[in-house]
Amino acid sequence: GFLPARLAMAKFVVALALVGVATLVDASCDSLALAKCAAQHNRPSLPTKGAKTTVTFCKSASTYYGCIAESGCLSSLVAKDCAGDFDQGHCEGVSICTPAVPKPSPATKGGGKDAPSPPAAAAKSNTPLDEDEFDYEKYPPHAAFFGYIGATAALVFANLGAAYGTAKSGRGISTMGVVYPALVMKHIIPVVMAGVLGIYGLIIAVIIGNGVQTTKNDMPNYPAFKGFAHLGGGLACGLSGLAAGLAIGIVGDYGVRSSAEQPKLYVGMVLVLIFSEALGLYGLIVGLILTSKD
Repeated sequence: GFLPARLAMAKFVVALALVGVATLVDASCDSLALAKCAAQHNRPSLPTKGAKTTVTFCKSASTYYGCIAESGCLSSLVAKDCAGDFDQGHCEGVSICTPAVPKPSPATKGGGKDAPSPPAAAAKSNTPLDEDEFDYEKYPPHAAFFGYIGATAALVFANLGAAYGTAKSGRGISTMGVVYPALVMKHIIPVVMAGVLGIYGLIIAVIIGNGVQTTKNDMPNYPAFKGFAHLGGGLACGLSGLAAGLAIGIVGDYGVRSSAEQPKLYVGMVLVLIFSEALGLYGLIVGLILTSKD
């Protein structure tokens, strides 16, 4: 127990010596931080031959002198020892051995009386010009999530309706075309109407996607209100398109086959398809209104 006690005492003496020298040399030195450096780290001994010992020496030297530099106590004498150790160990990062040049205070730089004190200047620089720019309740980071979900919902649900309407009515046209091939082009209307629903969803998705602007001049610029409006607009258009696609598919399937057998049903089938398509158009109109909200 005697040897560790002597080592601890030696560390304490070295720390006191470093503190005393640094205090005399530089008044900006943090004495407590320097003492802590001397207690936690030892100046490394010069490396012997071998790559391993050289790497260990360089690492220890960087840690030791880096700690002293952070405390602001890197005097010219310590910097000279630092440069010598880095040179003999062929270590990189010798720039850490350069003593920091103290910056003039605002009072001395401004020439005296009218210059603001450092605390006042710091408080002035940290005061935002507009408090709303930093209002994260108004501009939450997750607002963009709702906007992109709205764009996705508009496109996906509208395409689901378009796909179902195209497939369902296409099956009816194919069945009818076996017996009445001359009427296929005349009864292609349900497929065209179903395909338009996908365009409605695409329009809203593009508008919302371009409207999601999360930052402007490195400041949040997408409020929660706009994110919710984009979500509502996307859902309105997408789900309306899905409902219209279901209606068009069923009407197209049965209407095409029935009107082929009874031509007088053709006009009635077209009217039903028009009102089914109008459901998707209603969703597009509401989606455009909601996406334009600020």
